[in-house]
Amino acid sequence: MESTLTNTTVLGIDPGSKSWDFLGLYDDKIILDTSIPTRELIRTPQKCITIIKSLHTKRKIDLMVAPSGFGLPLKKSSELTEKDIFLTLLKFKKKEKEELLGLGKILNLIKKENVPGVIVPGVKHLPTVPRYRKINKIDMGTADKLCTTVVGIKDQMECYDIPPENTNFIMVEIGYGFTAVLAIEKGKIIDGIGGSNIMGFRACGNLDGELAYLIKEIKKENIYRGGVAYIAGYSNLSLKEISLLAEKDEQTKMAFQAYLSSVKKAVYAISSSFSSQKAPKEILLAGRGANIKYIQHNIEDALNQFIPVRLMKSYSQIAKRAAQGAAYIANGLLGGKYEPIIKNLEIRNASGSVLDDIFIPFNKDYVGREVNH
Repeated sequence: MESTLTNTTVLGIDPGSKSWDFLGLYDDKIILDTSIPTRELIRTPQKCITIIKSLHTKRKIDLMVAPSGFGLPLKKSSELTEKDIFLTLLKFKKKEKEELLGLGKILNLIKKENVPGVIVPGVKHLPTVPRYRKINKIDMGTADKLCTTVVGIKDQMECYDIPPENTNFIMVEIGYGFTAVLAIEKGKIIDGIGGSNIMGFRACGNLDGELAYLIKEIKKENIYRGGVAYIAGYSNLSLKEISLLAEKDEQTKMAFQAYLSSVKKAVYAISSSFSSQKAPKEILLAGRGANIKYIQHNIEDALNQFIPVRLMKSYSQIAKRAAQGAAYIANGLLGGKYEPIIKNLEIRNASGSVLDDIFIPFNKDYVGREVNH
């Protein structure tokens, strides 16, 4: 990859379930590499702005990929509307005049700052995913999954000495709460199964239709619960602690087996989206959970018979791969070293809404009130 633009400063932000990670680059040199617990940022959102300003003061930021949630077709953070913020969150306010918290609050703060920033797409917005695969889907992979994909493409390019359009792999990102599986062919995302559709270490994954009926009023907390930690009965434990328990506690072992089964089914399912069975070269593991040997080795054992599995390379000491990829996207959008990857991903051609092509009845009036508020 040859750089066509130099002396640029970019910042990538990953709003994770467990931590928010920040990676700043001056050209390809890391100048900021840090992480803050998500709970801490929720309590004090201004800390996010403090980090952004600390970099912007030292070395003017040319472009920042802001935390994007479910994503939007490429849009400046300074131009965000309330509708845009709702679509990145997909979370209703409990009261008409309730103040947005968490990501919504931080996006409003970022909007007011004089720092060039963009919101990037989620998988559903990409033109490289056929429309028929998007029907009745919202979570095909949030914007941070797009960012992690960029790191996977960079990894394969370097590992096999190939251009971005020759990269082919299945990405399994194992987060603190959610797990997602994406299909990448010829350096483009062609399909994705988002974290609300696969069992995670906190998230339950796709809900059985009859169970959804019995729950009656499904809320966000239903989606965030019911995964490995809840099955094991230890909802507050870390991924490392859960993996240690899975070696000796029968209930936790069963929970982990259920997780492996869910991931395996997702990988097999998404393999059908490739042009041929031989198209994906390998499975790349990413996310917080992938760095834990017990989790990594068990997934390798479950999937190696199908396709080679390896850990995706990480390019920083602290910030997770999603923050790294966000910084690479910012660099590429400016015409820097990573432009070939970003151009091939067709990020600039993203369009539409995560609410497009939904044919299942839902309360559109309720959503409309939130969107048009």
